Amino acid sequence: MRWLSLFVVAACGTGPQRMTKAASAVYVRTDTDRTTIVTPKVELAADVSASTSVEVGYEIDAWTGASVDVITAATGAITEVRNEVDAAVAHQRGDVKLSLGYRFSTEPDYTSHGVVLGSRLELARNNTTLGLDLLGSSDTVGRAGDPLFEQGLWSAGVRGSIAQVIDSKTIAELVWETTRLDGFQGSPYRFVAIGGDGTCASSAPFCISEQVPEVRYRNAAFLRARRALTETVSAGLEGRFYFDTWGVRSFVVQPDVAWQPTKAAVLALRYRYYTQGEASFYRPRYFDVMGVAGYATRDRKLSAFFTHELGASYLHRFTLCGDRVLVGGARVGGSRIEYQAFVGLERVWALELTALLGLELP
Repeated sequence: MRWLSLFVVAACGTGPQRMTKAASAVYVRTDTDRTTIVTPKVELAADVSASTSVEVGYEIDAWTGASVDVITAATGAITEVRNEVDAAVAHQRGDVKLSLGYRFSTEPDYTSHGVVLGSRLELARNNTTLGLDLLGSSDTVGRAGDPLFEQGLWSAGVRGSIAQVIDSKTIAELVWETTRLDGFQGSPYRFVAIGGDGTCASSAPFCISEQVPEVRYRNAAFLRARRALTETVSAGLEGRFYFDTWGVRSFVVQPDVAWQPTKAAVLALRYRYYTQGEASFYRPRYFDVMGVAGYATRDRKLSAFFTHELGASYLHRFTLCGDRVLVGGARVGGSRIEYQAFVGLERVWALELTALLGLELP
């Protein structure tokens, strides 16, 4: 209630006002693999001038797990806390919009810096939008309890997009993204059993550190479309195809439908299906210390699996003073992940909850 009072006071205050948005959200995820994630987040946006705006955000990602990865590596439960700060500035000049975003993320054994330089060009009376983003990051990977362990990871990429208004009821967007990663891309805590049943907690004769390639090219194509079916109902569809030089291939299809029962409320339902093939060097069990082409991993994200996810969300806008709006919402989602060749784990059920409170100012 204290947060709600602060939002109301901020919305109805008098005097100069440049802030355009303030939002607070809490995300919680728990699953049957004994993993829990809690992520509170706050965001602020403001207009510096008529053509320039800034946004800042801060989130804490608290992760606790005793999953099969941890247990079969013969280690205890793990608790990690990650802090992240995001900042962005955007400038509009005629039909061109330029933006610069920076992200800093840190946790006890990992530090990351990321930069996005973006541009948007409006054409055909704003019916066509061309986008080009340059992406880059620099990460430092450490290992708790080992001050001598320090590895680097660098990435650079480009993302191009075109958004098109098809007609008065339909809009579509096509996106292509390519990224090159170079450096340490494994986990300093992940070990691979050689022989035995495939886990280090068993009677495997050898247990070695994970070994993966240092270079990886990642490519993804997105297609998004949305159409108004009636004055109060719209439907959307998103598809994504991904492939990389590690041999991973994946596909996502995500339809959704949104209903606006009143001008102030929106109810949405979403389904998501994800399927992925395994990396070329991934095996559920290895019988040679050289692995496959010198690589060996027990990363479930490099195995073959598929996911079904169903979610529902509700958003309500409350007019407080003039055209200042308080936004409240919630989302609940459930998913099932089926691993097709991962020793010790076949299926994970997960529950996700998100609560949102935001303020929009003129």
